[in-house]
Amino acid sequence: MSSKAAEDVPSVAVLTVNYNSAAFVREFVESLRQVSYPRLQLIVVDSASSDGSADELERFWPEAVVLRSPENLGTAGGNNLGLHHCLEHDFEYVLFLNNDTVLTEDFLSKLVAAADGNTMVVPKILYYDDPSLISTHAGDFDWGRGLFKNTHHGKPDGPATARARELQTASFCCALVPLDAFRRVGLLDERFFMYYEETDWLRRALDRGYRLCYRPEAVIYHRESASSGGGWMTPFKHYYATRNRLYLVKKHSTSRRRHALFTVYFLTTRLLQLGAHLLRGRWRMARALALGVLHYYRGRMGRTLEVHQL
Repeated sequence: MSSKAAEDVPSVAVLTVNYNSAAFVREFVESLRQVSYPRLQLIVVDSASSDGSADELERFWPEAVVLRSPENLGTAGGNNLGLHHCLEHDFEYVLFLNNDTVLTEDFLSKLVAAADGNTMVVPKILYYDDPSLISTHAGDFDWGRGLFKNTHHGKPDGPATARARELQTASFCCALVPLDAFRRVGLLDERFFMYYEETDWLRRALDRGYRLCYRPEAVIYHRESASSGGGWMTPFKHYYATRNRLYLVKKHSTSRRRHALFTVYFLTTRLLQLGAHLLRGRWRMARALALGVLHYYRGRMGRTLEVHQL
């Protein structure tokens, strides 16, 4: 692409929050190097990594902007720190991107082609270890029970995941958002720390008239929860997802009755899940679940526990 043609495409800030990613960051950067989009700037927020991964990122991508935090900000606070930088420099779009992903050459061009000032776009995300399976909760959301639905997560890629459609929610594992939306909607709620913060923000954005679209022709690959212990559900993720689900539904509840019904449903199902954990000897998972509920009702939000504490 000529330099003039490159200037005609929107500028994109690729924003990634880094936390002890040394095991996979080189493959991430190498795949980002292959992306054909001509106007992207890598913005890295390092959340007090202790494994030298921030130094690795600077070495692999010297032109990256690396913002180093002296403490672990989580994904909400880390993304907010990066967003402040993006807003100061007037990018047209921000691409939220986990650095435990591997990218295809044209995924970003395809996302930008489907986006506009009122439209957010997410790609098809496949498992890194088994690319025949979907790895994303992009879909709809049941606010009565606080559950994702119609997401195809963990299901085989096929005809059902090949159709573009509008969504109610998605993961910020990879999401292209017009930057001006953050001026109108506000930043991420840091009380979540991590997990559900994008669900909350997207609900607020949709309420302001933005659209969220899924474009299956754009494809990336994802290592599941690589920075929080690995795997679909870990004690760390179980704790924050349990606590934050209570907070999310309360925040967006439209009536006391609806919230009371959710609370009865949630606590009943969590007791059953706790019993299942104990019967199977999953002591760390049981503790994580119990602490998640306890800390929510005690008002302990934001960063409370680290991976090694669970």
